[in-house]
Amino acid sequence: MNEILFELLKVVIMVAVMLITRYVIPWVRERIGADKLALAEKWVRYAVLKAQQVMWSDDGPERKAYVTEFLKELLIEKNIALSDEQLDILIEAAVKQMKIEAGSGVTINNSAGEAPGEKTAK
Repeated sequence: MNEILFELLKVVIMVAVMLITRYVIPWVRERIGADKLALAEKWVRYAVLKAQQVMWSDDGPERKAYVTEFLKELLIEKNIALSDEQLDILIEAAVKQMKIEAGSGVTINNSAGEAPGEKTAK
């Protein structure tokens, strides 16, 4: 009887390990990836705003080069891997959002968060 219980317990443990390997580990990896992307989006927004404030006399390509270089260094430091194309898309989206906000006077609430006291459009 003990041997049957032991074998049953082994099967249950093997099934549990298989389920964890199949479903839980990919979910955790995906969640970590989503958190890293949210962090990258936040830093892209901050870098674009900084370039707008600090480099107001420079033209767009110079600002974009500054932001791109800053973000590449930061993402390496934070161990976040993004391709140049992905980084470019995030920068362009942040610039577009900044222009919309500047034109309307309303801050768009995004996943990167907002500064205290900002108005949000929902």
